[in-house]
Amino acid sequence: MKNNDKYFMKLAIKEAKKAGNDVFPNPKVGCLIVKDGKVVSKGFHKRFGGRHAEQVAIDNLPQNITKTTMYVTLEPCAHKGKTNPCIDLIDPSIINRVVISSLDPNPSASGGINAILNKKILVTKNVCKIKSKKINPRFFTYHEKKRPYIIIKAALTLDGFIAESNGVSKWITNEKSRQSVHFLRSSCDAILIGNKTAIIDNPSLDSHGKGKDPIPVIIDRSKSMKKSLKIFKKNPIILSRDILNNKPVDNVKIMLDELYKRNIQSVLVEGGGFTITHFLDSGFFDELHLYYAPKFLGSGLSIFNTIRSIKDSSNLVLKKVDKFKSDFRVIYKRKY
Repeated sequence: MKNNDKYFMKLAIKEAKKAGNDVFPNPKVGCLIVKDGKVVSKGFHKRFGGRHAEQVAIDNLPQNITKTTMYVTLEPCAHKGKTNPCIDLIDPSIINRVVISSLDPNPSASGGINAILNKKILVTKNVCKIKSKKINPRFFTYHEKKRPYIIIKAALTLDGFIAESNGVSKWITNEKSRQSVHFLRSSCDAILIGNKTAIIDNPSLDSHGKGKDPIPVIIDRSKSMKKSLKIFKKNPIILSRDILNNKPVDNVKIMLDELYKRNIQSVLVEGGGFTITHFLDSGFFDELHLYYAPKFLGSGLSIFNTIRSIKDSSNLVLKKVDKFKSDFRVIYKRKY
């Protein structure tokens, strides 16, 4: 039974991975329904506000089927949000056992297991738990660590500089790399820069039609930004001493606490150099996306200038390398 449970849960995890960015801020969830060792129905949560994975799988069931087992990657929800509670759909005359991978860390949605047990349905939990949690790192970071999931992105020359000494950086990488960044932006709730970058570059910080636009977040250290800047057309979140109740603006933990309160689940930190370095030094980051172009500067601005020894370097795990014509991207994840 246990070996079968792992096999079918891995299939459910594979189903969950079919979901794209449209599912955020909800987690990616996959569901299978099995009868006599065969998958008779399956589904995944496709988009925010749409049917949950359990409902899709139940809707696709053959008629008059009984004594089935449901495999679901996340505890079925017990609250009414955009849809009705998933637990209300689980009929004990059709499903007599539910196998769950991860418990729901969201207190407003949890409680599904107890509700299922009250229906006299057998429940097995924590099957392939580590694998299923890896599908939703942003969701679990937000609810378990009480902070947004942080992705740091930087474009660099091969000798490790993000700009000339005078701050000029347009453009280090090619168009294909920049399109990749636009997709990355569309997957995040918010995008964060410092006020110096906002003033000098006057960026729009949007996804350029590649998906939803993230909420702009600006660290305002000097209160010198003019309302004519492009970002003010997008109702940005301004992190200043006034907003942070006179707490230090450059304290990353305080900034993340504020964004957590605003239900920001993921943040892309894009610059400038000082801001990126500050996040690297703080240790509050989860992924590092480095875009390299075949260029050399010899000298300039670096995001790594505070690292003095190998011991100072963060413990990172290489996750992926992508090629964009002559550019390439390296993705590292933080090892905790």
